Amino acid sequence: MRILASALIAFAGALSAQQPSPAAPAVGVGQVTGRVSCADIGQPARFATVQLIGEHPDSNPVFDPATMGKNPDFEKTFAKALTAVMKGNNLSAVTGIDGSFSLDKVPPGTYYAVAQLAGYQSPFSQFSAIERMKADEATIKAVEALAEKIVVQPGQSAHVEIRLERGSSISGTVRYDDGSPAPAVNPVLMTQGKDGKWKDLSSTGMLPVMTDDRGRYRIFGLAAGKYAIKAALPTMQTTTGLGASVSMHMSMGDALIVYSGGALHEKDVKPIEVGAGDDVDGIDVIFPLDNLHAVVGSVVAKADNHPVDAGTVVLEDADTKNTVRTAMVEQDGSFHLNYVPEGQYVLHVSGAGDTDSAGNTDSGSDLARMMHTKILKSYGDAELPVTVKNDAVGLVLQVPDQGAAPVIVPKPPGPPPAPSFSPGTQ
Repeated sequence: MRILASALIAFAGALSAQQPSPAAPAVGVGQVTGRVSCADIGQPARFATVQLIGEHPDSNPVFDPATMGKNPDFEKTFAKALTAVMKGNNLSAVTGIDGSFSLDKVPPGTYYAVAQLAGYQSPFSQFSAIERMKADEATIKAVEALAEKIVVQPGQSAHVEIRLERGSSISGTVRYDDGSPAPAVNPVLMTQGKDGKWKDLSSTGMLPVMTDDRGRYRIFGLAAGKYAIKAALPTMQTTTGLGASVSMHMSMGDALIVYSGGALHEKDVKPIEVGAGDDVDGIDVIFPLDNLHAVVGSVVAKADNHPVDAGTVVLEDADTKNTVRTAMVEQDGSFHLNYVPEGQYVLHVSGAGDTDSAGNTDSGSDLARMMHTKILKSYGDAELPVTVKNDAVGLVLQVPDQGAAPVIVPKPPGPPPAPSFSPGTQ
């Protein structure tokens, strides 16, 4: 969804691109012309995107990837969003080959001009895609402090010159610990705030960064700061055959996350210091092949212990409360998480229910089950602390009837009971 939203935004900018021969401003609106240049080489920033950000950006967009999956009128909402993109809002453009741009129908008001070009810093570089969409007061102020301010008057033309500074970069490889490369993996950039907490940043450009056939990656356009890289096993793959044959394979329960520097837990991540204009190489992410374990169990109704056949199981880090892994409850009530490092975790189950697909072995993929099943009965949430030292099997999460208090199983003292654990594969 984030990729699709980014694509729509970029498409809107391309559609509203104007050639550098502006006409006189129309009545009731203003005009903004400008030029974008690259500070390090003194040349035009060719085909850079330019956006005018109003003082009060819309923080409730038509297309919100965070809620689209929950919207029952998905098709209507998507069509409305696409129509808005095609129509444009006269506040974005793409520079020409000489770095110039023109916006000829800008509503009067105060704006901040933001230009973006691959490899160069922008006021957006320090924010995640979610932060940019929410556009809270702190984010708006931070962007305004770095952008060029423009006041647009009706019937008048305003001009702005924007100089882009070359950004820093981080590069390295993603591979397995036997030396083989991990191609088609999405390395995610993390930044550490002044409070010491980590947050994910969106990649530069419209599409996410992916490792090449040698497992190499490069993330660029960064501001000076403290960073780290994380990557998950490429367990979601799409294959195409002849004609209209397309298959998607998704095993989110197997998506082990590993951090740069060999850390398997976020609390152990060591920041990478990146200065202005630095090109930092050798930041590798290495997937271990040993000392990983399975977390296996089932979700049952507390009232009668029958297995539910729908729901989401989340494995959460007990210290940071971050989500480590997710998996869907299978039709027999089971869940299976592979490649889990040793550590303290909490299992959460939410959205548990009985559906009309019970006993149907032809329901297809997880996505098909979500789209074509009807919930007959819903249940409340439950959680269970888990210590992983070997394979953790036979775990049971009991979900209460809807409206009852959540089931919270206290952590047992000392080692877990023997029947719940068996030695993992070494």
